[in-house]
Amino acid sequence: MNSIFSTCVQDGKRLLTNALFWVLSATLVLIVLVVDIALPKEAVSAEMTTLTWNAPAEITLGTPAQSEQALRNAVQRGDTIGLVFQQDGVTIVHPGYSEKTLNAIMLEMTRAEIVPVSVETLDAAARETPFHLRFTPVFICFEALMVGFILGGALMLAEKQDGTVRALRVAPFGAAKYVLSKTLLFSLIGTVYASLICLLTVGVSIQWGLFLLLSFFGTAVFTMIGLAYTSPFRDMSGWFFSMVVLLSVNMLPVISYASPAFTPFWMRLIPSYPILMAYRATMFGGSIDGWYTAASILIWGAVSYLLARRFVTKNHLKGAKA
Repeated sequence: MNSIFSTCVQDGKRLLTNALFWVLSATLVLIVLVVDIALPKEAVSAEMTTLTWNAPAEITLGTPAQSEQALRNAVQRGDTIGLVFQQDGVTIVHPGYSEKTLNAIMLEMTRAEIVPVSVETLDAAARETPFHLRFTPVFICFEALMVGFILGGALMLAEKQDGTVRALRVAPFGAAKYVLSKTLLFSLIGTVYASLICLLTVGVSIQWGLFLLLSFFGTAVFTMIGLAYTSPFRDMSGWFFSMVVLLSVNMLPVISYASPAFTPFWMRLIPSYPILMAYRATMFGGSIDGWYTAASILIWGAVSYLLARRFVTKNHLKGAKA
């Protein structure tokens, strides 16, 4: 254990002389400034789809749904408002829109016929999110949590270029301790980065326990994936450009984050998907699929550790002592 912490300290000192570390730190500051200053707190809402069920003939607002359950499913998936007409009035089913939006819908309805209107929110834990904060979980997931992937790979390449890796191969260190030391260091750094972005933009009113766990273990997963991916490379140029492609694939869940109606099965297999969706619920309220999130992170953690240990042994610490 002492050797792991000692390696973490040495790597931490080396990071201070690495240009990528300061670039990522400057990016953190830039994200906070953009969210707090550049982005507007409110934006004009995009046109939404309106579905109705059991609507009277004189009501022309919206499109009739095939069933009440189909209406609720559509509302759950994306930017859709549901109007359920009953004998005692109308129920507006929505995914968590602001009171201003709901008032506009009710005003539009009362122009046709004055009827009692009630409101039903499918996710009672969700709360309205200001426009400038909506993509803060995206910034955290793909900037703060990627420090291990990027900086871990950069340190690994630096070890090859300055000859440090030769000393590691003859030392009684081993691939397991190597992977764990890098993962521990960058998991802590990623958690600090994520916490700073959240604290300086969203504030303190979030579920900090879950947020810290997601940040620590999410960074750990991406760090180990980065170590496994970087181990065959010997120079920065080939590694950097191919890394961009891999990170682009990992960012695909942003599509589902912005448009929940598009969430194919394969999207849920990408490691960033459960973390990104859990971040949104943790920061802005809402329900979390706890079993799916925990299982995904545990499975990806185990797989990424085995891959990192295997490839680090084969490509980075060749002939190293166990």
